[in-house]
Amino acid sequence: MTESKGAVLAYPRLCIAYFCQFAIWGSWAVALGPYADKVLNLTSIGWLYNAIPLGALIAPLFIGPIADRYFAAQKVMSVLHFVGGLALLACGWLCMSGMATFPLLMGLMLLSGICYMPTMGLINSVVFKHLPSPSMGPYVFVFGTIGWIIVNLVIAGFCGGAETPYFFFVGGGVSIFLALYALTLPNTPPKGAPAPGEKSSGGLGVLSLFKNFSFCIFVLCVFLASVPACNYFFPAQGLFLTERGYPAPVALSTLNQFSEIFLMLALPFCIAKFGLKKVLLIGMAAWSIRYFCFAEPYFAIVVAGLLLHGFCYSFLYVAAYMYAEKVAPAHLKASAQSMMVFLLLGVGQILGGQGYDTMRGMNPPKFTAMPVAASNVTVPEGTRLPAGVDAGTDSLMVPLPIWSDAANSPFRHLDLADQVQRLLGKVEPRTLTLEALEQAMESLKLAKAKTNDQAEALRMGEIEATIENALTVLTAGDPKTVDLRKLLDGKPLTPDAINAMDREQLVRDNVEISKTSACCDTDTVKAFEPFMTSVRYTKDDLKALGKAIAGKENFELTRADWFAAQAHDWKKIWQLPAIFIAGCFVVFLLLGRNPKDND
Repeated sequence: MTESKGAVLAYPRLCIAYFCQFAIWGSWAVALGPYADKVLNLTSIGWLYNAIPLGALIAPLFIGPIADRYFAAQKVMSVLHFVGGLALLACGWLCMSGMATFPLLMGLMLLSGICYMPTMGLINSVVFKHLPSPSMGPYVFVFGTIGWIIVNLVIAGFCGGAETPYFFFVGGGVSIFLALYALTLPNTPPKGAPAPGEKSSGGLGVLSLFKNFSFCIFVLCVFLASVPACNYFFPAQGLFLTERGYPAPVALSTLNQFSEIFLMLALPFCIAKFGLKKVLLIGMAAWSIRYFCFAEPYFAIVVAGLLLHGFCYSFLYVAAYMYAEKVAPAHLKASAQSMMVFLLLGVGQILGGQGYDTMRGMNPPKFTAMPVAASNVTVPEGTRLPAGVDAGTDSLMVPLPIWSDAANSPFRHLDLADQVQRLLGKVEPRTLTLEALEQAMESLKLAKAKTNDQAEALRMGEIEATIENALTVLTAGDPKTVDLRKLLDGKPLTPDAINAMDREQLVRDNVEISKTSACCDTDTVKAFEPFMTSVRYTKDDLKALGKAIAGKENFELTRADWFAAQAHDWKKIWQLPAIFIAGCFVVFLLLGRNPKDND
């Protein structure tokens, strides 16, 4: 009775801890990439995200044995979260002070990852220790998903989203709070130091579990299935949804979290009904099926694949932690959790990220640009075409015309961060008026006339040139664009539809001609500095492109065809991992076993 009462009292405390645990990770996982790219202009962004899997490789196998033998798990958690929180706060301070460089950020993010990843295994040990049954773990784990969602809503609504470094301060603050709060969690004491004459195996003691054949099969299948799982899927998700031309890609991606909440709550029932082996099989099958869904071009099937995420994460990752908890003896439970973190979130994630990069590179888009005659490219006044480009004979590669989505998709309402910003009145566009620019120009000229600092005068001259360009844009009227949705009025793109287009509607302003899009006489590529220009697409250009995409003269292209031509070969990118995970499913189906309690 006392034990049951203690579990009831511990439950809300564990939920708060798990909420904070994933709020820390979620605080920077969404915002760091756009911030590092757009604000800091860093190029090695992927390495910043590798802080988590690298931390999972370096730390857990050393921290788990310490918690098993020498210190209470909640005290080790407290120290690690305190140091990790200071690292995130230091990242924010560097960004705010303008001193952020890649080596400094990478070092601090790696320190944060080394401190954070061991706490995943430790908090799992605390949760499993103080619940009546490991099968109740998902009722706590679901608060991790909620914490991830809530912290990103707070950052988007109140902290400037990915435009400011405040997300570092949010993550660091939550980490330090959890460091203090961990000291109030139910005590999870260590087993103790080795007895006299007993050899300490350090982190290698957990390897004794591999004497059990069924445990070997479990670890092998779950680990291999995890490789093309989360860190393959999440980097691909945004690009995949965007290149397919689906509505509200960011909002669509939140279907993952909503699905995860419901399936996490259903996990204990499924374990009791079917057993852990069948639950793990469902998780593997879900990953394979969702990737086969993504390989298909149909929007409804892709949405179904997104909704499978609850099965994918809860029934594979969470169920794997529960399997290890059930199998490991009392003196190896923390080490077993650390080993699963090491394999699934460390080695598995690194291999998965590398696998995705490889598959994406092997299946590039077929049509990233189209050739137009250099004579149809209007360079800015006072400039000229790059050296070596003959306007009479050469061509330049330019972006394809856009084909927007006419539907005002209801999926946009799933973007909770956007809805919060709307409620706060933060989505109104910031307008730059002609009057404001003229006033800024006058103030700048006065300041420039007064300064005696040559470097400062030079800097002001650069700003003056920028304002002059902005004034030119504003006084020139609205920029022209070429939107095939408006030109075709819902009909497919055909040679007859192109013939019916108004020539004056085929002009597009503000097109960037980049170094990689220089095309002279279609065979020789010459590099030059990027420049902004206006492009006139001719009807013959569009017909030639349509013929190339369709592979025939009398083509009829839909919006989906248009996007598919500019997209990576997602069918191949998704099908190979789907088949690989299906293989893991078959092996575990034939050789896997339900775990037996080992207390």
